[in-house]
Amino acid sequence: MTTPTVRLSKRLAQLEPSATAAMGGRIAQMKAQGVNVISFSIGEPDFDTPSLAKNAAIDALHKNHTHYTPTGGIADLRKAVAARASSDQGVKYSPNQISVTTGAKEALYLAFQALIDEGDEVIIPAPYWVSYVEQVKLAGGVPVVVETTEANGFRMTAEQLAAHLSPRTRMLVLNSPSNPTGAVYSEAELAGLAAVLRENESEALVMTDEIYDAICYVPYARWLRVAPDFAERTLVVNGASKAFAMTGWRIGYIAGPEAYIEAIKSIQSHSTTHPASIAQYAALAAYTPSTEIDAAVDGMVRAFKERRDLIMEALDDVPGVTCSVPDGAFYVFPNVSGLLNRPLAGGTVCASSDELTMYLLEQAHIGVVSGESFGAPGYLRLSYATSNAEISEGMRRFAAAVKG
Repeated sequence: MTTPTVRLSKRLAQLEPSATAAMGGRIAQMKAQGVNVISFSIGEPDFDTPSLAKNAAIDALHKNHTHYTPTGGIADLRKAVAARASSDQGVKYSPNQISVTTGAKEALYLAFQALIDEGDEVIIPAPYWVSYVEQVKLAGGVPVVVETTEANGFRMTAEQLAAHLSPRTRMLVLNSPSNPTGAVYSEAELAGLAAVLRENESEALVMTDEIYDAICYVPYARWLRVAPDFAERTLVVNGASKAFAMTGWRIGYIAGPEAYIEAIKSIQSHSTTHPASIAQYAALAAYTPSTEIDAAVDGMVRAFKERRDLIMEALDDVPGVTCSVPDGAFYVFPNVSGLLNRPLAGGTVCASSDELTMYLLEQAHIGVVSGESFGAPGYLRLSYATSNAEISEGMRRFAAAVKG
């Protein structure tokens, strides 16, 4: 009998694996081998999930809430999320305008699948989160990447948006605070983008990814607060992962016009159907207003700001490295072009931030993610969602490894 040929779908040929997941896997492998690796690679709060949410999950187990739920989540959770979204956005949402998903990543994936046709263009400012471009390509769309600059705080300008709009533009993706840069759009900047869409009479949808909204160190501006007239063509993505330290619970949501949400749920019904039932009850506790949850979130944000200042101070002392101060999320995005194409410690020369990333992992035992993964060669992304001690030791290793 002949060995069957392995044949994969054509769509995989254009797909790039997730660099952040790959680095996380490599770090886990090295740690299993006994290597003391300090990871700055994964975007995951190192805090515990608030007790209120954990206890709600335990209570759900005891009450045998362990069966299938409706597609898009249990009614009480969709009601609580609708209330939160309404309060956040200044736009009234009903539970029918909410779908609870298996993480915010699935919310984005389902939306692209439901709303993007072959050849549709999706405008994505760079640096961008690694999965936006790949998810658009999987939906048959064409990613139109707009390169922002460090000088503009890594925020797309109104002029750049106008220059990249076309009759084929189906969607604009906004992410504020940004992964990987921590950039936060101001009200004036969002108003400028909205004015461009109006002036060009563009019918483009807007996808605003606000997963880091709770982790912001400056006044936070929301797209729909600035441009409420776009409510009927805006999809808001958020979730419990970052704000409530619930990454492993896999709870995200998408809010938007009911017709779009029903389309998204139609696809969801043929994939995951719904997140785990007990995770939904934990999220219900997190999204139900309480002083305990508010105190937990506030404590995390204070710690993240302290860590941001600590890692920025360390980066400022490394020759050849510059870094803009992030206004939100828990990442720094230093420019390391000054470290490339010159001897580092031991005489090693790295020609790209990809090579520098592997050098730092193998020689300094610190895990970072290269800017190439985010559409920004010459940069690195470091997550400071780790302890002050690990930040200090990791930055000591970094400085020693890149010393010429």
